[in-house]
Amino acid sequence: MKTYIKSILLAGIIAAVIVFFTVHAVAPTLPRVVGRPAIKETRSFSWPGSQRFELVNRDGEVRVWPHSAKEAAVTATVRIYAVERDGGAVARTYADSLFAVTAEKDRIRIVSEPGERPDLIDMRVDYDVYVPFGTDLDVVSANGNVLVAVGCGQVDVQGRNADIYIKKPGGMVTAKTTNGRINVMDAPEGALLETVNGNIYAYMQGGAISADTTNGAIVAHVPDENVNRAELNSMNGGITLVMDERCSAIVDARTMHGGIRSDFAIDTSSGVQRRHHLRGEIGSGRALLNMQTLNGNIWLARGR
Repeated sequence: MKTYIKSILLAGIIAAVIVFFTVHAVAPTLPRVVGRPAIKETRSFSWPGSQRFELVNRDGEVRVWPHSAKEAAVTATVRIYAVERDGGAVARTYADSLFAVTAEKDRIRIVSEPGERPDLIDMRVDYDVYVPFGTDLDVVSANGNVLVAVGCGQVDVQGRNADIYIKKPGGMVTAKTTNGRINVMDAPEGALLETVNGNIYAYMQGGAISADTTNGAIVAHVPDENVNRAELNSMNGGITLVMDERCSAIVDARTMHGGIRSDFAIDTSSGVQRRHHLRGEIGSGRALLNMQTLNGNIWLARGR
């Protein structure tokens, strides 16, 4: 009976969290109008390549494509919607001052909507960004997904209502969002990944990974011995850590309402082996692997 009551209370808490974020985070960002935009146009920019490219966008997708050219180029598709009949003239005036650009030798920075958006319009700007291979990237995207293709340097993406996908960067990855999934492939120097409502998927080639989500699962691949640390935390989701046959690690896995499964033989002679807590060593104990979830299972999986 006590378990039944706890389950009901837990379900109520999760439902309340979902409703809160839907009402206070998602709903205010939804467009007020649907239909043909009052203004639709494409803007193009280009500059000599720089070591760092920064972009701040409020509404719209951002796609970054590293290329072999020595210049940075941007194509921005602008759509502005008039909420009321008088919004057309306001939209035209606002469109004329839509971008703030700083182009320096070591940094290029673009800010969409540097001023306050008028109440009579809604809008979005979708970006396709082309930068030289190895360029460090810093993107802020409030409401819009972010894709970073193969070949950037260090990558830092901050979102609010955004899915984030980063493939094969050249350096450290930082990806944080509130409502969205995070997917990082072939990160060579470590990753810091955080979301509230969304799953996290990471495939590491080196460094350390820190992944944290509240309502979502975590799946992390650490097939390479160059990965030296994993800190994986979820409140309402399972955690799967996929490791190579040659894995050598100190493991500490904890779950409050779930079980723990390991495909590897773990020496717990000086550790702990219970249903909700497993601490011990695999091999010589080189890497540090810490996993913790409140409502979910933990699986130490053998890579295929």
